[in-house]
Amino acid sequence: MAHNGEVSVEQTSDPSPWALQLAVRVEKTDPPAIPAICAASALATIELLAVRRSHAGGEWHEAVAQWNGARIRKLVRRGRGSAWLRAQEPSGVTVERDGAEVRAFVPSPMDQAPAALAKLQIQSSPLDDVDPVGAVPDVTGLIIAVTPHVPMSWGKQAAQCAHAGQRAWMTADAGVAETWDWSGRPITVIWPSPTLWSELVEQAPVQIHDGGFTEIPAGTKTTVAWWGQHDHD
Repeated sequence: MAHNGEVSVEQTSDPSPWALQLAVRVEKTDPPAIPAICAASALATIELLAVRRSHAGGEWHEAVAQWNGARIRKLVRRGRGSAWLRAQEPSGVTVERDGAEVRAFVPSPMDQAPAALAKLQIQSSPLDDVDPVGAVPDVTGLIIAVTPHVPMSWGKQAAQCAHAGQRAWMTADAGVAETWDWSGRPITVIWPSPTLWSELVEQAPVQIHDGGFTEIPAGTKTTVAWWGQHDHD
């Protein structure tokens, strides 16, 4: 983890780095919207870290600590039909947010992922783009903004939003986290205009840089995150 709330994905020569993998349910008819996918990906990641099984003494703790104790890597896959149902069998948690279903799996070396997970496709199915906004909506809870400067597949955007959500949650004050829990863990993901993005970058406490493994250059600032004002009251 870098300073000032910044996180970089692990860069290593290890042929099988540890990763937290996410699966998104995208059926051929009525697929979820990208904002819902991104919010659910962040929520699923936080839920996996929050459950008792991931805490010290829990059955998932060693794997979670192995992955989360160094640099962080995530991989997003797509599932539908029977493949999605089979993907519910490996250890993990599934969440739903605004019509998007996402399962976060217990971290493992990438070449040791359960077969039901490894068979899910990584490449993203086409989904409708999201219109940029010129102002931050008046909402409470966790807010994540995606850079307007670098094109990314929705799977890549989901992974970056999951990074931002995780980091924001891990560094939140206890009172903010409790209020967020009580209010149903609201998450808002926005795609700001270039002007708004420049303003947010100056202010947001959580700023995520990519490790350069897949679509975009290493060090690219992909997402920023912060807590809605009312969560500090």
